[in-house]
Amino acid sequence: MIGLVVADTVLVLLLGLVVLGLLRSHADITRTLHELGAPLGDPASAARSAALGSPVAVRRNGEGTLEMGPAIPPRAAGSAVFELEGQSPSGDGLAISVTSAPATLLAFLSSGCTSCARFWQELATGPAGLEGVRTVIVTKGPELEQPAAVGRLAPASAEVPVLMSSKAWEDYEVPGSPFFVLVDGAARRRAGEGTARSLREVAELVRAATDDRSAAGRDDVSTVDAELRAAGILPGDPSLYPPTLREAAPPRAGQRGGTA
Repeated sequence: MIGLVVADTVLVLLLGLVVLGLLRSHADITRTLHELGAPLGDPASAARSAALGSPVAVRRNGEGTLEMGPAIPPRAAGSAVFELEGQSPSGDGLAISVTSAPATLLAFLSSGCTSCARFWQELATGPAGLEGVRTVIVTKGPELEQPAAVGRLAPASAEVPVLMSSKAWEDYEVPGSPFFVLVDGAARRRAGEGTARSLREVAELVRAATDDRSAAGRDDVSTVDAELRAAGILPGDPSLYPPTLREAAPPRAGQRGGTA
């Protein structure tokens, strides 16, 4: 009888060790999937959440760059931008200048990333909401990606080129995929960056950056002279030097011009 109790106790202890091992293994797998960017939980629920287009949090970091998604570690390069060099999925050498266009969206994707699949599909059918912004898909180089797999996912349209370059990932310090960097070509800096669940959220980042640029243009003192010349107001124009405050102010409704 005692031997049976001892045997049962040993079996219970062994079963407990097996369960603990499984739980630890599951935790390791979950953490690894999270680091690789694979979605967790109910896929249907995640798809519904992305389809609803819930507002994405856009914030500004210490460099003045807009960020979206989880917090981004500090960048050694700050908001600096780098020209792109690598190869196409077919093996041809490819170089793309990010400072030769007003705005360029770099979509850092991977052929094996589950979370990237949605973006490959959306970019293949046309980057809706990104009109006026050049979009470039950037994967890691052929030493880490299979060119054939990347080629099958690449958009057929030449409007969205695919560049394979591990150096680009290093230059932009990409923490994982999917990841997006919006480059302001004129200012030669990053206007925004971060991760998203759908292209709609990426378009929201682009819209916020565009609004910032428009507001800066309206407040830019360096453009005042050009705007005045376009309106026919040249240096020395009497309207720039009103003799009295009364003449500087526009007449009120129903009030005749002139002095009282």
